[in-house]
Amino acid sequence: MVRRALPVPPTSLIGRDADVQAAAGRLIAGQARLVTLAGPGGVGKTRLALAVADEVAPRFADGAVFVGIGGAL
Repeated sequence: MVRRALPVPPTSLIGRDADVQAAAGRLIAGQARLVTLAGPGGVGKTRLALAVADEVAPRFADGAVFVGIGGAL
């Protein structure tokens, strides 16, 4: 059973499918155990991270969990 502990954003993520697939692909393929998203405030790092976590959660026994720091969601 996959645990779903991810917040649901109020709107959908638009135009970032390639970014979601690139980050998710690295995690799923075992190329990376951790992916860091960096950039200036307001560019959608948290939203992208949530989309990636939602994409990969079913492939991991314990799913994915959101741990908020600062003011994110």
